[in-house]
Parts: sequence; C-alpha cells; structure tokens
Amino acid sequence: MADNYKQFTSCCQAKNWVSLSTYLGFAAAGLAVIWIPIIALAGWCALFYLVVAAAAAGVAACTWWLEVRLVCLGGDHSAIGMLVSSEPPADKSWPGSVDSDFSMNLLPYPALPGITQADLELTSPYGFLVAEQAATKQHVGFFTGEKATEKNGVESAILHAEFEGAGVRDVLIASTVALGLAIAALIACVAIPPPWGLIVAGILALLALLAALFGTLFGSGDHGSPGDVTGAPTEVHDNDPVTGLGADLLYVYGTWVFDSLHSGWNEIHPIKKCTLVGKWDGAWPTDVVDVQHRLDAGFADARDPATVGRQSEDKFTWTIHPLVDGCGEPRDVPAPAGPGLH
Repeated sequence: MADNYKQFTSCCQAKNWVSLSTYLGFAAAGLAVIWIPIIALAGWCALFYLVVAAAAAGVAACTWWLEVRLVCLGGDHSAIGMLVSSEPPADKSWPGSVDSDFSMNLLPYPALPGITQADLELTSPYGFLVAEQAATKQHVGFFTGEKATEKNGVESAILHAEFEGAGVRDVLIASTVALGLAIAALIACVAIPPPWGLIVAGILALLALLAALFGTLFGSGDHGSPGDVTGAPTEVHDNDPVTGLGADLLYVYGTWVFDSLHSGWNEIHPIKKCTLVGKWDGAWPTDVVDVQHRLDAGFADARDPATVGRQSEDKFTWTIHPLVDGCGEPRDVPAPAGPGLH
C-alpha cells in the first residue's frame, strides 16, 4: 500500500485563519467593489447580480472549506487506536452529504474506554495529538476536544480521523462554472438589446442554476472510503455492543490539523495511510509502539524516491509472473563445459 488516500484539502497556518463568516464577508466586500458601478448602470438587469452573488458565495464557502477550515499543527503524524465509531458519508442527509469524507473516531493507545479529554491529553505517546496547541489558542481561540460513544453507551475522548471524499471539491468546480455563467448572464442582459438580452440572460442563469445543482448532487455521492487504496481495509468495525470487544485496532498516518468547523478539536485529516493491526480484546497488545515504528519505517521506505524509481524498472513491471512477462537482472551465462545439446 504505497499509494496515499485521496486528498482535496490543504491546511492554513494559524495566523492566517479566519472564520467562515469573516471569509464570506471579505468575498462580499470584494464583489461589491467590483460590481456596484456595473449594477448602477444595469437597471433592472441588476436582478441577475443576485445569481452572481449566490454563485460567488458558493465559491467562497467551498474555498474556505478546502483551504482555510483546517489549521496546520505540525506536519504528518501516525497513531494506533481502537475504533470507537465511524461516520460513513452514505449515512448523511442532504445538505450535510456534500461533506463526503468518511470519519473515524479512534481511542488512542494506551487509553481505555471511558477516558476523559483531560486524561487523554496526558497519555503517551499520542496524548499531545488531541491537546490544544499554542498557535490555535492564540489565533483561533476556541477548543473543546472531541468525544464519541460506543454502541454500548460508553463515551470516550477520541482522536478524530478522516478519509477525504471529493464532495466539496466537486461543488467548488460546479460553483465556479455557475459563477462564470451568472456573470455572462448579467453582461448579456446589459449588452444585448431587449428582448433578446433578457432571453439570453435567462438561459445562462438557468444553466448556472443547473450547474450548481448537478455539482451538489454529484458531490454528495463522491465518497471517501477506507477501501479507496488497494491493500487497505475495505471496511472497519467497532466493538460488539454486548461484549464490548472486537473493534479494529487501526494504524493511521496523515496530516495533523485543527478543524475549525465544529466546536474545535484536533484530528488526522486527511488520512494518507491506514492499515489494520489487530482486534480489541479488552486490553492493549504490548508491542503497539513497536508496530507503529515498523509501519512508519515501511511506509517511509515506500515513499522514498529511490524505492519509487526502482519500482518503475522493467524487472518489476510484470503482470502475470516474473518468469513469464518479467525482465530479470542481466547476468553472464557461462559456456557449457563439454559437448552436448546447447
């Protein structure tokens, strides 16, 4: 499993973070400065400006979601945890289904079910991942940590992690197309004499609406999943509600961020690597940290440019079997020592 999971977001530095409402305000102010002179001359065609404003708001909201919402906390990190619960995107209703990420709530080693946020922060080696960081405390200003509840009702502080889906990216593309069509509609209404200007503008405005609608519907089904990468778990399992046992123990590796959309918690987003390392039997295995280190080293080797370069060599590109359609190392074949068939 050398390939990473899909990634559509990027995180911003804490000092550059702004809330969604502030970001939309900046976008609206910029739009007003550009378009107010045009609107003043547009007469009743200015009604099409409402379509422009709606499409621009969609572009701004999606851009904030993908580029500003997540705050960088310090590169990529790995952790091993027990799956407390999962949140498949297929279970979401519209409009929440546009967020097509597959979320997992992990109880990090060596915590036990029922642990509080304060106690989880003190655990080693992963407690720091869920603790409020100085940069977000200074520049963002809110934090709660995240909790999840098992099917048997036990609530635990957790480390949240997400496989990214392309839903919001799809809506951004559709909103950008809609914005272009909406601007064209406004210009057509102003520039083309009636009634043809109104007819053309109406058609373009309708196309803008259809583009936004199609993007939203398509994005709602463009899901992230644990099975997006070959060799990774195709599905994940939490504990049996009766026994409290059997949940997956999962290794996750990805970008460590603060998610500012909610009440405020840290998470691994996006997950870049994930693999099953065991099952929960009521106690942690004694070699968890060793397993993490070995997986870290293995994935680092798989990402190494030298490894990637060797994998592209002819001798490693066989499909059926190395002896059938492969290309082995060149080697000298000694001449036969005596007479015979050769």
